[in-house]
Amino acid sequence: MSSRIASSLADFMQHGNPGESVLGVARRSVVTVTSGTSSGTGWVALGNGVVVTSWRTVGFQSEVVLSTEEGRRAAGRVVAVDAERDLAFVLPLEAIGAAPLPLRADPLPRLGEPVTTLIAAPGDTFVTAMAVVCAEGRGGELAALDPDLGARAGRGGSPVIDAAGRVIGVITTARRIGRDALDRARCILPVGLLARDLRALDVPASELGERTLIHRCPGCTEAFSADNDRCESCGILLPHAFETESAGAERVVRDALTALGIVANKARTGPRSWRIHHRALGGDATPSEVTIRLDSAGLQVILRVPLVRVPSANHEPFYRLLLTANDQTSGVCRLSLAGDVVVLSFSEPVSAFASEHDIAAVFHDLVRLADQYRKVLAELFGAEPLRDGSW
Repeated sequence: MSSRIASSLADFMQHGNPGESVLGVARRSVVTVTSGTSSGTGWVALGNGVVVTSWRTVGFQSEVVLSTEEGRRAAGRVVAVDAERDLAFVLPLEAIGAAPLPLRADPLPRLGEPVTTLIAAPGDTFVTAMAVVCAEGRGGELAALDPDLGARAGRGGSPVIDAAGRVIGVITTARRIGRDALDRARCILPVGLLARDLRALDVPASELGERTLIHRCPGCTEAFSADNDRCESCGILLPHAFETESAGAERVVRDALTALGIVANKARTGPRSWRIHHRALGGDATPSEVTIRLDSAGLQVILRVPLVRVPSANHEPFYRLLLTANDQTSGVCRLSLAGDVVVLSFSEPVSAFASEHDIAAVFHDLVRLADQYRKVLAELFGAEPLRDGSW
C-alpha cells in the first residue's frame, strides 16, 4: 500500500466530531450476528433497527442474537433473505441503542477510493480493515477491494465505509462475474443495489414482525425449503449457507445421502461436513450418529461413529484390545481416540466410489461394525456406550 494511500486512510480515521473519529461513530452501529454456532457481521441500516448481514451468517435460521461491541445484546428475527446475493435482513426484537449508518448509493465505489471495513471478531470486538477499491462494479457486477481480506472477512456482511463515514457497500461472498472463489472475501455489493430491499423493509417494526420468512430459488424465484436439495419447480441445486469448492466430492456425499433417503442440505453442519443418524440394514439397534467429512482438498471421504467412553479402570487391557482389533478385525476401518471417546472411522478417496450406492453400503457396514464393537467393549470393560454427539 503506497504512503499516499496510507496517509489518506489515516486522515479518514480522524474525520468527524472533535474527540471521536468517523470510525468511532460507525462502529457503534455495527453488530455481531450469531446464528446457532456461526457468527458474522451486521450493521444497522434503517431507522426501525433493521440490520443488514450476510445470508451465510444466518443460514436457514429465523432467530438470531445481535450484540454490540459495548456489550448490549438483543434477540433478532430474520425478516428477509436473498441467498443468491448472500444477503439477510434482521429485525431486532428489542432496542440495541444503535443509530442507522448513513448510506451512499451514488456514486458507486470508485476505482482507487480508500475505504474501511468493520468485521466482527470473536468476543464481540471488531477488526478494522483498510483497503482500496481495485475494481468498479458495472452493469450490476460486484466491485472489489484490494488487498484481499482473506479469512478476516468471515461470513461477509461487513459494511464498507468511505471517508465521510457513509456505507458504500457490503462485503458479500456471492460470486463475482469472471472471478474465482478465492476472490469472494473482497467483493462489494454496492448500496445502490440494496435500495429496493431497504425500501420494502422501511416500515414500522410491528409490520415486519408479522412477515413470513421466505427463501426463493435463484433460478426461478419460487419459494424453497431447507428440507430440499433441489428446487421443486426448476430442478436446480439450491444454495446452502455452507458450501465447498469441491463440487464433485460434495455431489458424491449428497447422492449417497439421497440413496439413504436423507436430504443433504438438512444434514449439513459445515462447508465440508454432514451429520446423520443411521441404523444398520436389517438391524434393530438404536441408530448411531455418523459424521461425514471431506478433507480440505476434497479428495477423501471420512466417516466417523462414536463407540464408547474410555473406562475408568483396566486401561492397559482395554488399549491392548483396541490395538489388536485394528490389526485383526477392523479391516479398512480404524479404531482411534477422540479425547476420552473411542471412535470407529473409515476413509477412502472420493474416486473410489463408482456410485452413490457404494458409499451408502459403507454406511451400513460401518454402523453394523460399530454396534458389534460397542457391545464387546461395554460387556468386557463396562465402557459407557455412545451413539450420538453428546460426547
